Amino acid sequence: MAIAAERDDQVRQKLLFAFTAILTRASKRYQWHPKRPLNAANQNYYIAPVFYEWNVYELFDRKVKASLRSDAFIEAEMRGRGFRARPTSRYRVCSADALDLANGSVDYVFTDPPFGSQIFYSDMNLFQEAWLGTFTNEEHEAVVDRSRRGSSRRSPQRYESIIVGALRECGRVLKSGGWLSMVFSNSSGDMWTLVQRAIHASGFVLEHVTLLDKGQRSVKGLTSGFENVVTADLILTMRKAGLTDSRVLQEPPRGALERAILNALRQPGPLTPTHVYLWVVTEYLRNEWRVDEVAVKTIRDDVAARGYDLDPATGVLFAGRTIAV
Repeated sequence: MAIAAERDDQVRQKLLFAFTAILTRASKRYQWHPKRPLNAANQNYYIAPVFYEWNVYELFDRKVKASLRSDAFIEAEMRGRGFRARPTSRYRVCSADALDLANGSVDYVFTDPPFGSQIFYSDMNLFQEAWLGTFTNEEHEAVVDRSRRGSSRRSPQRYESIIVGALRECGRVLKSGGWLSMVFSNSSGDMWTLVQRAIHASGFVLEHVTLLDKGQRSVKGLTSGFENVVTADLILTMRKAGLTDSRVLQEPPRGALERAILNALRQPGPLTPTHVYLWVVTEYLRNEWRVDEVAVKTIRDDVAARGYDLDPATGVLFAGRTIAV
């Protein structure tokens, strides 16, 4: 195609960026709604009964112009901050457990691995890769299968070993005193405990946990009440363990779950089921308690039993009945 024939590598890459950015919107996966178009779901290949059709050429033209505006904005900001030229940067594509970087060469690592079985990225990449003519090798993809059987099944144990390998590699390239932040979210307490074990096994110590709320509810969160879904993430920030660090996972004390839920419900500001759940998970993580018992369904049932209802328009909890808090 014409983009592949472009000789200037930087221009070709920019055009490919614009082209792949419009693919889902230019396909039948883009859903129609009487009030507005809805974007395509990124975790499946669902084609809605009624889809929205765009002019593909106009989409591409708009994306190219948006990319040019973005470059101009960045350059103007840099000039305003005293930078005369763009800093040198390089992108390296390699396995997370075999980084092409020297020992102790990195100040900070920010990583966002797949969240277990939530999205199968290599499968979903097929939509773009079919156009690009190159395909992901899924052999070492860090995901958990729910349906595969036999030796080919990507199990939680396999997932844990891959996460451990990747974190150990991060530890290798980090400088002394360097930090690592990992984004993670899951509705299963077992998966959170798996992550806890992986952090310990890879030689890190968890120091800080904070909520990453992207401000956008999931499709399930928009269309229903108490769903077993999590619509925000946690950022787990950790440092390399020293010789004197001897933290180990512990069983939560009796009544810990109920107290954590009550503490979450007393937090100021609007609360959603996700916020309550992640507040409880955070309390467990900070205390090095195993998170096995903290499933989102458990939290959902407990909160509903305490008299809380859900505003379907906002997803925010409110006291619908007498509350035993």
